[in-house]
Amino acid sequence: MKRILLVLIFIVNGVSLSAQTEVVRLQSFLKVGEQLDCGKYSIVFKEVLVDSRCPKNVTCIRAGNARLLFEVKDDKGRSLREVEIYISDKINLYFKQYQPLKDVDLKVTGLAPYPENPFKIEQSEYKVAIQLDELLN
Repeated sequence: MKRILLVLIFIVNGVSLSAQTEVVRLQSFLKVGEQLDCGKYSIVFKEVLVDSRCPKNVTCIRAGNARLLFEVKDDKGRSLREVEIYISDKINLYFKQYQPLKDVDLKVTGLAPYPENPFKIEQSEYKVAIQLDELLN
């Protein structure tokens, strides 16, 4: 019985090890207009479309959010598409016309500066923290 149990443990461990996938994670900060070159593709932080985050010195009913616009380019610098994403959201960049993005996810992990009332944040002041995860086969 112990041998059977031991064999089953090895089989289960072997299956779980072979099913593991490797993920390459890249984290970066971009200002509006800056581009992150990732070899097969690049990501451009185009602009902050909406910033409805509750300012520091104000009491709000809800926290709000920010919607950002990114452009995805191929390795030759041609625009492939634009994507809109909210802070803390994660989207897959894949679309049928460009296979290298098949296993790439983009996540916005932060946006600075944080709003303060009554000051307006200019586009040139924004800096976004992004995370790119790519599954390796």
